[in-house]
Parts: sequence; C-alpha cells; structure tokens
Amino acid sequence: MRGILGGAVLLAVGFAVLLQAVGVADAGAYLFLFLGIAFALAYVAGTQQYVYLVPGATMIGFGLGLIVPTAFGLQEHASGVFLASLAIAFLVIYVLAPSRRIPLGVAAFIGIVALADTFTTIPVVPDGLKPYFVPIILIVTGSYLILEPRTH
Repeated sequence: MRGILGGAVLLAVGFAVLLQAVGVADAGAYLFLFLGIAFALAYVAGTQQYVYLVPGATMIGFGLGLIVPTAFGLQEHASGVFLASLAIAFLVIYVLAPSRRIPLGVAAFIGIVALADTFTTIPVVPDGLKPYFVPIILIVTGSYLILEPRTH
C-alpha cells in the first residue's frame, strides 16, 4: 500500500480547496474531515498502524465538530458539539486499540467538558483559555504519538 497516505492527503487538500473555490460554506472545515479520512484510509488499507488511527480519528472528529453545528443549525451549542465530536473520536481510538488506555482518558476528560459546556452555566474552560483548549489537545496528542513507547 505504498504511497496511499501521500496520495490521500493530496486528494484531501485538493477536494477542500475545490469546495472553497465553488463557494461551499465552511469549506475550510472540510479540510480537517478530508485529512482525517486520508489517515483513516491509510490505517484501513495498510497494516492498521496506530500512528494513522490517532490522527485519522482526531481529524475526522475535528472536522465533524466544525461542520455539524452549521449543517444542523446547532450554532448555540457549537462548542459542546465540537468537543463531543472530539471526545467520540478519542473513544473510537480506544475501541479500535483497547490496549492503549490514554485515548479513553482523553475521551472522558473532553466528554466531561463537552457535557458541562452544553448543559450547565459553569465555565469549565474560562473564556480566556478557550482559544487554546483544542490546539493544546492536538499538540499533546501529536507529542504523545511521537514520544509513546513502541512496544505495541
């Protein structure tokens, strides 16, 4: 399956740019979804390497978290939907690779924040820190992939 990731990434970027060119609303959000699908294809078509599963699920969750609120008129709950989609993505990672427990903990943490954001008025993440919450999760996830022991 040589070259599938490179080809799939180029397709993802090409389709996302094409959507933007034809005027699709929130076309940039589709880039995340398409990149996630590219990694998921590499995961499924290859040797099911964890290093493809994690970015695949994470980017699909990220993309859907941006697309779903607009597509279904849930803008007032956009941050909760976004966080819930990321939590589900990490839960999927755990389900597909249950020997690795860190994604389950991340899913639980993000899920609790999503529920609190949606159903309470308690500011779990202070407004000043909200722009940093998701980038920090992505940076920590990428670091985890780079630094994790290669025993699995």
